[in-house]
Amino acid sequence: MKILSKVALIAIISTSSLFAHNLWINSFESFTHKPGHIIVGLGWGHSIPIDDILNSPNGKILVEDFSVISPSGKKIDLTIPSSKAKKSNLSNNNFEIFDANIGLQKISLKKDSEKGVYLTLAQSKPTFYTQYIDSKNRTRLKLITMDKIKNIKKVLMAVKYQAFAKSYFTIGKWSEQKAIGQGLEIIPKTDLSNLHVGDLVKFDVLFYGKPLSVSAKSMEFITAHSNSFGQSSGFSLLSYLQNGKAQFKVQSAGQWIVMCNHKEDVTKDGRLKNLYGKTEQVYHGATLTFNVK
Repeated sequence: MKILSKVALIAIISTSSLFAHNLWINSFESFTHKPGHIIVGLGWGHSIPIDDILNSPNGKILVEDFSVISPSGKKIDLTIPSSKAKKSNLSNNNFEIFDANIGLQKISLKKDSEKGVYLTLAQSKPTFYTQYIDSKNRTRLKLITMDKIKNIKKVLMAVKYQAFAKSYFTIGKWSEQKAIGQGLEIIPKTDLSNLHVGDLVKFDVLFYGKPLSVSAKSMEFITAHSNSFGQSSGFSLLSYLQNGKAQFKVQSAGQWIVMCNHKEDVTKDGRLKNLYGKTEQVYHGATLTFNVK
């Protein structure tokens, strides 16, 4: 019983840590040698550009999609790093050392590469967490939906979690970007290919295709910070969402990240009615990264 309780406690701590983390895409362009290349990789944790590994003991994430979509809509799959837990290579009194794979890949352009805006995207595997008391009064936690558990006496927590990430690179001219159907999606309404300090950047934010908006029921907003502004002091710019729209002015050169987190209850007649009886709440996180000159 004590062993089971400890396992459940560790799982709950890991789940809480997971919800506090963010998934993002690192994308850096180099045109020193023509026609140039882009380095892309995945970020996980709290601090850009690199904070933690995807299979961290403090909270891992299972990435199910990491890809690039060309201006004409062709999808090219990138290599997805493994999230399988690994033992440390070295352990002593001071630290442990783990191999790190954050999916760094080089996209080498060609002289006749298709012109336009390329979207790099990532999303995690949708994961269900059901914490409950069973018929023998034991606290349990399973990574499945409520309807698949037969001996529930009382549900303590039932959630679905998924993370989404985007970044863009442009060959030639920027063009208007549209939704691609992610569960929680940040869509830039400003040219991200040539941003400078002081520029106003605008976004649309959609939850399953519908605009998120601040209301008496929920305070919907995006936050933004940079590795050169706000991050070191734990400060972020904030913009409330009104009919799915938000904006802010970039304050420094460097890499910026825009984040949105949304929690919604599952109801019988709501927009998540397909999950009714399976889970009680949905937590989604979305990020968009870009670089300012």
